[in-house]
Amino acid sequence: MKIGILGGGQLARMIIEECYKYGFEFHVLSKDPDSPAGQVTKYETAGEWDDENCLRKFSEGCDIITLENEFIDPQKIRSLEDRGKKVFPGSKVIGLIQDKLYQKKTLEKINIPVAKFCEVNDQKDILNFAKQHGYPVVLKSRTMGYDGKGNYLINSEKDVETAFESLSSRGELMCESFVNFDKEIATQVTRSISGEIKVYPVVETIQKDHICNFVIASKDQFEKIKLKAEEIAKKVVTELDYAGTLGIEMFLTGSDILVNELAPRVHNSGHYTIEGCYTSQFENHIRAIMNFPLGSTQLRENNSVMINIIGERNGLSKLQNAGELLSKEKVYLHVYGKKETRFGRKMGHITVLGDDLSKTIALAKECREAIRI
Repeated sequence: MKIGILGGGQLARMIIEECYKYGFEFHVLSKDPDSPAGQVTKYETAGEWDDENCLRKFSEGCDIITLENEFIDPQKIRSLEDRGKKVFPGSKVIGLIQDKLYQKKTLEKINIPVAKFCEVNDQKDILNFAKQHGYPVVLKSRTMGYDGKGNYLINSEKDVETAFESLSSRGELMCESFVNFDKEIATQVTRSISGEIKVYPVVETIQKDHICNFVIASKDQFEKIKLKAEEIAKKVVTELDYAGTLGIEMFLTGSDILVNELAPRVHNSGHYTIEGCYTSQFENHIRAIMNFPLGSTQLRENNSVMINIIGERNGLSKLQNAGELLSKEKVYLHVYGKKETRFGRKMGHITVLGDDLSKTIALAKECREAIRI
């Protein structure tokens, strides 16, 4: 079986690393040669996703195609489907989720709780929304936003003009009420082609400079909202007729959950599942699109903590002090193989398993302080 992946970053790399054991042949379409994913398969094509000729030629060598990001033009995916190629997630889902306004409208339509929102065509739309719902509000680009990019927090009327001018060059906009949350939480949910669904534990995500820094998964947390989160996850993938793994970012306010964003792919908040769960989000994604039975999403131990290794300088990447981490039990290091490090770039992650949550978190922080890339 020849599985194609559109995108050659760390998500594609981890899909391949987790699923080579099944004897699949992975083909990667990456914008640059020797990509993180290209380093772990000999079938790498360097080219643009939006180049229809390149995409068509790449697809000819694949039996089934998936993707590692949601920024690919849905019409290009549709062109593959029209030629009989199986693509998961498909063009309809990507088109819906890629545009955050359509995404929110769809969630609202199926009675999934979300923050108040509106379409923005000019500054008056922001002012009218704030007049109705109050400040602060969040102005967002409807497409191509991630890790805080394309967002602008508006605290008062005097910020409106600056915010609008700052983001209007990014395309169409929308506005949302700011959610004064207690915690940011997330889950991953996998649904197979035949409709089998598995939901991963609800985790706490802690951001640093708008980038996911910590993910904390524990058998002892979120018991009161676990069922509610599972019901939301199952409803979303069922209503969307989704196949594969979907990331769901949420806000927790008291015992209430608001869905913030969907990611139609494996997700940073689920990297802990490689060692932390019996079946990782990456393996279950491939199982789902192959219509294999899904694996258990339960935690192997009481706690699994993941911390991202984020670039702290600009220059060539060089791993240092790995031995200090690997000498410790139940500590796992993943380095993504990126040739250059940059401020804010995701270079790898560390996962730590343990029985005591506070000790597991402390060890994860200690390991992160030790490592250098």
